[in-house]
Amino acid sequence: MLVVLIRSIILYISVLIALRVMGKGEIAEMNAFDLVITLLIAEVAAIPMQDNNIPMLYGIASITGLVFLEILISYISLKSRTMSKILSGSPAILIDKSKLNYKQLKKERVSIEELLEELHTQGYFNLKEVQYAILETSGDLSIVPSTSYDPNKTNTFKHLPLPVIIDGKIIKENLSEINKDDKWLFKILKSNNIKRIKDVLICIIDENDEIIIQRKND
Repeated sequence: MLVVLIRSIILYISVLIALRVMGKGEIAEMNAFDLVITLLIAEVAAIPMQDNNIPMLYGIASITGLVFLEILISYISLKSRTMSKILSGSPAILIDKSKLNYKQLKKERVSIEELLEELHTQGYFNLKEVQYAILETSGDLSIVPSTSYDPNKTNTFKHLPLPVIIDGKIIKENLSEINKDDKWLFKILKSNNIKRIKDVLICIIDENDEIIIQRKND
């Protein structure tokens, strides 16, 4: 039991040193490569902990090799924009001038519902309030608010902005929330020269019952 305890402490210190050598920035903002390295370090440290027959030096050597690889790749990434893009990717603009960027959403495999949910958590409930939304390489969403956005406004709204069409599909529960039906929705689409539901990327009834429609080809 004492041997297991001592081995665990030594391997824990080795992993801690490895993460410190990798740098605070690497832990705070991991790209895919950093995440893989970190998971591998945890894995190779766990194996000698679980099996006393495996020399502890093997685990320490593996951790050292992974840290060296991470430092080498990070250095190359700093010197080469191409390598940096391969490992970290590039920021993606998901909302461009208050309109959804459908191609980027599909490319990044981000659903409209996920994007709207993230906007809500950051205090944006209306697409008109967002000028740009950028998916950073760290996975965070950066938002540039529109000039009309006022976080301190205290107006009383009829209801929260509700999407009633998302990616060509009617959200019936949201229609019911505002006491509307499919017939009303088709009438709205017709007045905007839209014949098919599947041509609509998003249709939102905002807090003042104004209608925001974006076609898929916009």
